[in-house]
Amino acid sequence: MFIVLRGLAFVAAGVAVLVDGDAVVALLVTALGIYLIYEGISAVLRVVYQPDEEQQTREAMWRAGHFGRRRVAPVALAAAVVAGLVSAFFGGGGITAASPARGPCNGHRELCDRPLDEVALVATHNSMSVPLPGWYSSMQERPIGDQLDDGVRGLLIDTHYADRLANGRVRTFFGSAQQLRKQAMLDGVSANTVAAAQRIRDRLGFEGEGERGMYLCHSFCELGATPLASVLNDLQSFLVANPGAVVVVINQDYVTPEDFVAAVEDAGVAEFAYSGPVDGKWPTLREMVDSGERVLFVAENKAGGAPWYHLAYDGITEETSYSFTKVAQLASPGKLDVSCEPNRGSAGSPVFLLNHWITTDPLPLPSQARDVNAYDALLKRARDCQRIRHHLPNLVAVNFYLRGDVFRVVDTLNHVTRR
Repeated sequence: MFIVLRGLAFVAAGVAVLVDGDAVVALLVTALGIYLIYEGISAVLRVVYQPDEEQQTREAMWRAGHFGRRRVAPVALAAAVVAGLVSAFFGGGGITAASPARGPCNGHRELCDRPLDEVALVATHNSMSVPLPGWYSSMQERPIGDQLDDGVRGLLIDTHYADRLANGRVRTFFGSAQQLRKQAMLDGVSANTVAAAQRIRDRLGFEGEGERGMYLCHSFCELGATPLASVLNDLQSFLVANPGAVVVVINQDYVTPEDFVAAVEDAGVAEFAYSGPVDGKWPTLREMVDSGERVLFVAENKAGGAPWYHLAYDGITEETSYSFTKVAQLASPGKLDVSCEPNRGSAGSPVFLLNHWITTDPLPLPSQARDVNAYDALLKRARDCQRIRHHLPNLVAVNFYLRGDVFRVVDTLNHVTRR
C-alpha cells in the first residue's frame, strides 16, 4: 500500500510539472508514478491462482516497457495516462473492489461447473484459535488471513461479547452462570477448563469497567481473543484479491444476529454474502463467482438480520459427532462407522460437515492432529462417511491443518490435482 501511495504522489507531481509546461519531465515523473502504482496494486491484489495466458502476456508487455515505447506526443500521453489512471483507480473503488474473475474456482477449473454441495473444502475447527499474543493455546498454526491464503475455504468460528479492560485484558461477557454452563457444554469444554478460566479471571486482573465488543474466542476470551472486526477485514481483503474463491463460514454465535450482520456490513463483506435460495438447487461455484456472492454465512444458534444469514442446522448443514478423545476413534477402521453417525442437522441437508479432530482439553496436541490428518487415515474416514451418509463431505474440518495432508485428501475427494 505504501508503494501505491508513493506512486500517486509521483503522478501528482507529474501533473504539477505538466502545468508548469515541462512536458518531458512530466512524462518521466508520471511514468515512474504509474510503475509504482502498478507494482503496489499488483502486490495487494495479486491472485493466488495462475492467471490466464492473455493476462500473462499483458503483464509481460508492461514489464518490458512496451507501453512506454509507443510513439505518442509526450503531453498527450501524460494527460491521458493521468486522467485514465485517476478515473480507473478512484472511480473503480481502489483496492476495495474485487479483481476481474478469471481462471479457476477455488484453485481448479474443474470445480467451476459443480454446485457448492458437490464440492469438498478444507475447513478449520476454531479457526480463530491461533498462536497470537494473548492466546494461551491454539488449535491452528496460522491466523485466518493466512489460512485463506493457504487454501482453507471453510471457517468454523465462535463469536462472543467481551469487555476490553483498561489493562488490555479481555473479559468474556456471559450474562449469567446458566449461560456460562450452556456455552461450555456446547463447546465440549470440561469442568476443569471452566475452573481454570475462572481462576485466571480472578487472579490476573480481569476486573473493572471495560469497553464491550465482539470477539472471536473459544469459550473464554480470557484464554484468547481476537476482535471480530479484524478477522472480517482480513476476509474482505482476501475476497477482493481472490475473485475465484468461494468460502463457507459457520458461526457458533453468542452474539445477536443484528450485531453480527452489522459487523459484516461494516467490514464490506456483506456484498460477497450468498443471498440465494438454500432449499433447492444450489448454484455452481462459477455462478457464485460471477454473481459476486461467494461467502455462505450460517449460524449455529440464531440467524436473521439479513437475508444471507441462515441457521446452519435448519435444512442447510448436517454433521458428524465432534466428541473424539482418542486417535483410534478417527483412525481405526473398526470404529469409523460409529464416527460417521449423524449429529446435528437433518439427513439430506446440502452441506455435510465432517468434524475430524481430537479433543484433548484444555491443551490440543499437534502430534495427534498429524496422525488423524494423515492422508490414508483421513481419506478412509471421509470415504466411509460419504458411503454411510450418501453425501460427499463438503467441509472437512480439522485441527492443525498444516499437520498431515488434508489438502491432498480434499483434492482426492474432488478428483483434482493440486498445482
